[in-house]
Amino acid sequence: MKMKKAAALICVAGMLASLASGCSVPSDKAQKEVVKEAEGTAKEDLPLAKYPETVTVHMGGKMNPNAKISEGMSFDNNSYTRLLKDELNIEVVYDWVASMSDFDEKTSLCIGSNTVPEVMNVTAAQYRALLKYDMIQPLDQYFDDYASDALKSYIESGGEELMKCITNEDGEIMAIPAPNLTAGGINEMWIRQDWLDALDLEAPRTWDELAKVAEAFVSQDPDGNGEEDTIGILGPGNADHMNAVGGNQFGIDPLFSSYQSYPQYWLEGKDGTIEYGSIQPETKTALEQIAKLYAGGLIDPEMLVRSDSKEPLLAGKVGIFFGPWWCAYTFADTTLSGEADWRAYFTPLSEDGKYYTHMAEPTTQYVVASKDCANPEAAFKIINFLIANEQAWVEEGVSSTEMGTADFYPLYNTYDNADEIETSYEVLTKYLAGEIGVDDVDFSTHKLLKSDMEAVTELKKEPYDDFSLQNWNLDSEMAKGNLPRLVAIMVGDAPLVNEEYVPVYNMYNGQTETMEAKWANLKKMEEETFAKIIMGKADISEFDTFVKNWKSQGGDQILKEINVELGK
Repeated sequence: MKMKKAAALICVAGMLASLASGCSVPSDKAQKEVVKEAEGTAKEDLPLAKYPETVTVHMGGKMNPNAKISEGMSFDNNSYTRLLKDELNIEVVYDWVASMSDFDEKTSLCIGSNTVPEVMNVTAAQYRALLKYDMIQPLDQYFDDYASDALKSYIESGGEELMKCITNEDGEIMAIPAPNLTAGGINEMWIRQDWLDALDLEAPRTWDELAKVAEAFVSQDPDGNGEEDTIGILGPGNADHMNAVGGNQFGIDPLFSSYQSYPQYWLEGKDGTIEYGSIQPETKTALEQIAKLYAGGLIDPEMLVRSDSKEPLLAGKVGIFFGPWWCAYTFADTTLSGEADWRAYFTPLSEDGKYYTHMAEPTTQYVVASKDCANPEAAFKIINFLIANEQAWVEEGVSSTEMGTADFYPLYNTYDNADEIETSYEVLTKYLAGEIGVDDVDFSTHKLLKSDMEAVTELKKEPYDDFSLQNWNLDSEMAKGNLPRLVAIMVGDAPLVNEEYVPVYNMYNGQTETMEAKWANLKKMEEETFAKIIMGKADISEFDTFVKNWKSQGGDQILKEINVELGK
């Protein structure tokens, strides 16, 4: 009965017949025995020790159909699989290979039929299903001995929130995660400093100050062209989202958060049970206040209508927008041309003077080992080997443009410190101030930091603590390749290091049985209702109707299922 429920939980109706093939358990699994380490192997050598006998590891393969394969190689027989065999005596066998677009569906089918490979990459929802139905084994006994120092450093950087993701109710580690960047989920206000200077204004911090500055940007011709063609606050386009879990470029999440409203987040209520952020009273208040900004012309009148919000941004018609630190890459052309001087702030602050922000999931990338896996530590070794050699492979040409690690390395995920961007900001700041040199920095777990230090030496002008556009060397040949990243770090990440914020995490990232059937319609109803209220096509009282309908059309049942699953 449990397996029937598992299948119902995660298998998509109408599964393609082609995906059904290849999910059977390999015939040799039942006969497999644990391969032990070579006698006398020191504990510190275990993470990358070569097995005395070949260990065959079964997994599912994710193939990029556009990736080029070098002559004499294939997806399952390439530079990386050969290195794993030669250096670690690990033989990778793909039970099946699916395209990138079909991989998650194929994995879910195998989970639903209890025919999962020995080790595998899974999503958060798939991980929770595997955990719920006791289909994967604990990794505690392997973590201490087999996770390399670098891998441990990455995982530890994610802190308590990341550990919550990968441990079961007994506190056992059940997965190897690849941490998400903390900064990637924090939306902040980006604002044109050159427009503020032109109108003799200070950067806004409160809601009222934001409204006044946005009104000035709309009405006082900040670009000086004599036309009324500027946008105060840019909003999402028709393919973007008003709210999202984590980083949301062009969304207006910080406007909601200032009222401590977190749409689309599952939150822990005062009584300890899980609530849905979109139906809380705070969200009604936020919608009403945001609608006033829109009615006053302070928010892009073509919000949710225009096809691409980047167009007015790159055309120099936008004064304010919201998004994470990496938005500096989006407006890079305006930076490189010297046309726009963007700055980032935690704005608007709440009435209590604090900046509340929802966070991204601590990880969305899990590697797990099935109950049938005889050598789970092999998964650690495969990951350790990637972390230890990925940068060298790039420099040595092993990772050519045709055969990159992301497309061909088994169990590939991107491993980095959760606080990598904050660390980079702090190191670069000290480096520019002359407090440290290149030789003072340990680059072993910081892939891009050395190149960042080299680039900032070339691109930053004095004064070294002022990151105004005029203080960057825009004429350098390095600018196009390196300046957007440096602006993203030194300007975009500055608030995360220099200001305080109150983090709010999503308490549930799985999928219940009712969600599978009804979530798409509930989400559509939510997005349409919020858009109508903000754009003046529906009165704020429509929110109460939405909450009633949301609850009766599956929401209450979903909340019940989530609370039962989490033991609330």
